[in-house]
Amino acid sequence: MIGGRLWICRRTNSSHGWPKTRWSHVTKSIFDVCFHLVAMLAVGVSIAGCDSAASGEEILRTGLTFDRREIAEQSGDVKLVGDIDGDGRLDLVLGGSPQDPLSWWRWPDLLFTTIATARVEFTTDGVLVDVDGDGDLDIVTADGPDGANLVWFENPRPNRDSTDGPSWEQHEIGAVGSWGKDIKAADFDGDGLADIVVRAPSELMIFFQGGAGAWSRVALPSSFHLGEEGMAFGDIDGDGAVDLVLCGQWAQNPGAATARIPARWQGHAVGAFNPAFKALVVDLDQDGNADILTSSSEHTADVAWFQAVDGPTGRWIRHVIQPAVAGAHTLQAADMDGDGDVDVVVGQMHTTEQRALSIHLNMDGRGMRWARQVIDTVGLHNGVVADVDSDGDFDIYGANWAGNPPVRIWINRLDPPGPVRRLDRWRHHQITHAHVRSFGLAFADMDGDGRTDIISGPFWYRQPAAPWQGEWEQIRLGEGADAVAAFDIDGDGRAEVIAQRGGAETLNLVWLQAQQASARGFEEHTIGEVPSASHELGSQGHALAQIVKGGQPELAVSSGAGAFYFDIPDDAAAGPWPRTRICAEASDEGIAFADIDGDGLLDLAATTGNAKGIAWWRNPGDGSADWQRRDVANVPNMVYPDRVAVADLDGDGRTDIVVSEENGQADHAKAYWWRNPGDLRPSWEQQEITSRGSLNSLSVADMNDDGRPDLVMGEHRGALRLSLWRNLGGRRFIEQLVGEGVESHLGARPVDLDGDGDREIVSIGWDAPQAIHVLRNDATVPLDREAGQVPPG
Repeated sequence: MIGGRLWICRRTNSSHGWPKTRWSHVTKSIFDVCFHLVAMLAVGVSIAGCDSAASGEEILRTGLTFDRREIAEQSGDVKLVGDIDGDGRLDLVLGGSPQDPLSWWRWPDLLFTTIATARVEFTTDGVLVDVDGDGDLDIVTADGPDGANLVWFENPRPNRDSTDGPSWEQHEIGAVGSWGKDIKAADFDGDGLADIVVRAPSELMIFFQGGAGAWSRVALPSSFHLGEEGMAFGDIDGDGAVDLVLCGQWAQNPGAATARIPARWQGHAVGAFNPAFKALVVDLDQDGNADILTSSSEHTADVAWFQAVDGPTGRWIRHVIQPAVAGAHTLQAADMDGDGDVDVVVGQMHTTEQRALSIHLNMDGRGMRWARQVIDTVGLHNGVVADVDSDGDFDIYGANWAGNPPVRIWINRLDPPGPVRRLDRWRHHQITHAHVRSFGLAFADMDGDGRTDIISGPFWYRQPAAPWQGEWEQIRLGEGADAVAAFDIDGDGRAEVIAQRGGAETLNLVWLQAQQASARGFEEHTIGEVPSASHELGSQGHALAQIVKGGQPELAVSSGAGAFYFDIPDDAAAGPWPRTRICAEASDEGIAFADIDGDGLLDLAATTGNAKGIAWWRNPGDGSADWQRRDVANVPNMVYPDRVAVADLDGDGRTDIVVSEENGQADHAKAYWWRNPGDLRPSWEQQEITSRGSLNSLSVADMNDDGRPDLVMGEHRGALRLSLWRNLGGRRFIEQLVGEGVESHLGARPVDLDGDGDREIVSIGWDAPQAIHVLRNDATVPLDREAGQVPPG
């Protein structure tokens, strides 16, 4: 058994006969530190990658990138992160055997200072806490298997310009009786002083701090299940007192002075833990209640979390994040991708076969869907997650246990800007149960009431005064019409509707003018016709774009014989609008317009359908037809290149192209983007975004107001996932699941329906055409990183 073999090996190599483990608690106040600082480290290794899928887990191209950097050729079991010198920046602490003394590195210049040398060996655990209440962080750890081996080192408040000054004075707390492990600090009795909880192999004890440096040792009941190693702490029941998590149960703190009475502590069952476990108290599902996260530090067990469903003293449900992980001695939780929910960091020791350091992204914000990214395979023992470089994202610090250098840091290159919008709260609303199959979806204030309505197929849907409580009234536009756009065509300050009607030989385009303020009756006017599309319902590509400079935008449409645009004449109701053919090769699927060559004119980007080409056509700027074609790529692996979007995805000032695949299947549909080379050569770099069920929906918008265009994609078949691909910059994207079980066929359209400043996502369907779905965006509070605000985690 892999887990057992590793455990035996660790006992053999341990000088104290008990497997070494440590979980370092970093308080939320440390997590929340966010300062403007440029790290002064040597260039390291940039790491980003994905592992193979595990049962119950999804592997995504998360886009997170980390730079691994070596701090020093040292190692040790005590790893801590905190502001040692009071300069507002987080420093690094490490200690272990006498060959690896307890030391700290000042950030960012990494000036090294030795604190103390172990008598035998500093145990796996330690904690940074202000023991003496003087406003700086001291260090608590244990040294050796006997005697007064629980100690704390008093911070001498080193000079912030150098490390010269008084040495760290060692103080004794008390005897543990054997190797002290799982050391935590908290005010268990509510007297304002830091107490220390620690466990020996078979005994759990709290050292309560009194006045004048006195400590009282209180052993908790022997009836508590301790297992081989492991402990966590947090307020499980929400009463303000700090409780403990033990092996398969939690110990309820009676609070105040009664915390010093062992018999008053009560145990409550949680579920089965591995006997050598790591644990963490954290709210993974964002319901305001404490959850318990676990792994096995020395053996092989699931990384799982427990959710209290009947209150903390009742039944707990176990949810698996990753099954059968060996030696997961690093278990941390923080918002690693900046989306506002709590993710999980798991590091396997170097003694395991995998040695994987993984980030499990909380995809639905509720802990029910996870995506794993392996960022390194060098092993990690008791790693610590903190925003070391104070750039607003969380980094990872640590080393393997004593005798296995070096000490490393993994710098997270998320580097989120501020202020940005959080995108972690979405609610599903079904606008109607009586829609019909259609290709069109548009938005406008149809009746002048100041609210944005939904337009699709032969109907428009009137938004009620309370959009998320009231019924959206369905109002008919015209028989056989498929509304594809809305725009103030005649300049009367109200939106008119552009619709198509399919035909055997031609596709007819009309515009509908409301005859009354309520927009309940419409007069139909001719726009013109194009060759019929491949589907009898009509074309699947439409756009309003300023193709010809000046005046109103033009209406572009793809057809069975290429792409065309119509000019809006001065008298729009007088008859057919002037029509120009852009090209004959574009398919009747998605089209998009942008200035691709930087000449100030909007060009066309489209696919060639069955010919499986991606191309763009250069706007000549003189109104002439049949624009010059420039090829981007061939995609022979795509069943049908379908949706097209254009945006400057990498921030280099040039417009890039995104294409998603229609394959009609539940999986293996690709989405790619091509980076604009800027020199008009056919050398566009292709990058895969994802593989999903048939991707018949694709949109682009800056969803979190960070200045970077994001992608929204929805599935037509398969799991019917609606996902937001947040643009992290540096050609990196990270997927955030918005909804599931909602079909998107020519949907996934971002729009601010309720006028609160953020964008909802709207989808129509084909297999289930009766529904129009809205994913309501409730996360509207901006995060201002300039003011030091960061997402919780």
